[in-house]
This record gives sequence, structure tokens and C-alpha cells, in this order.
Amino acid sequence: MLAQETIPTGKIQERILLIEDSEEASFLVEAAIEKYGNGRYKLEWAKCLKDGREQLLKGGVDLVLLDLGLPESSGPATYESVRAVAPGVPVLVLTGDAAEETELKVTARGGEDYLIKDQVSGPLLLQAIRSALYSSKLQRRV
Repeated sequence: MLAQETIPTGKIQERILLIEDSEEASFLVEAAIEKYGNGRYKLEWAKCLKDGREQLLKGGVDLVLLDLGLPESSGPATYESVRAVAPGVPVLVLTGDAAEETELKVTARGGEDYLIKDQVSGPLLLQAIRSALYSSKLQRRV
């Protein structure tokens, strides 16, 4: 079951959990979602992996935006940690790690997409979010 909320306008909002330690990056993601998301998404922010995992365990998250470089974890291990507590939630990686090896490891393990922070625009981020959510819904139907 998706964790959607209905807002006063009658629109359904899908919950996105951003796990990111940088306040600046979280502000940019929030601004992109507000500008290009057409009110369809509710963004929640966890500043560390521990807090993100706790929020995921509570349920109700439709998609995770995950930075792989967090204070307590980095690289594919960060992805694996999130996947372990929320195997059915799509995970979009949004990271500064442009290493092809890291990207291949994460996508081979089921990451929906791998976006490099300084190469992604607001419209591209929202396109990736929509695509990941759509793919996830199709997989649940099958």
C-alpha cells in the first residue's frame, strides 16, 4: 500500500524521504520538488542514515532519495543498509560519488537510478522520481 496523503486541494501526495547530511543539498532538492512537482510530493528529510532507517521502519514512504556519502556510511553499503529495512521502497541515489564502479554496484543491486548531484537539474530530478514511482507501481501490479 502506498503512503499517500490527500491535501486540502484533493491532490494525492506521495511521500519522499531524503536521506542527506547536507543542509544545502536538502534545500536544493526541496526547491526542485516545490517548483517542478506540481504539489504531488511531500518531502521529508533525514540528516543521517540512522534517522532515515528509523523513518523507513515506521512505513509510509513511497520513495527514498539517498546520498551515498553519509557520516556513518558510504558507498554501496549505504544503499544496502536502506534496502535491508525497506526492500519494497524504490531508492533513487542522489550523490556526489561519480565513480562508475559505485554506480554499477548500486544499480545491479536494484537502485532505481543513480544521479550525480552536480549534474542533475530540477526537471531531471523530478523526471527520475516520476519514473521510479511509476516503475515501482508496475512491479507491484505484476
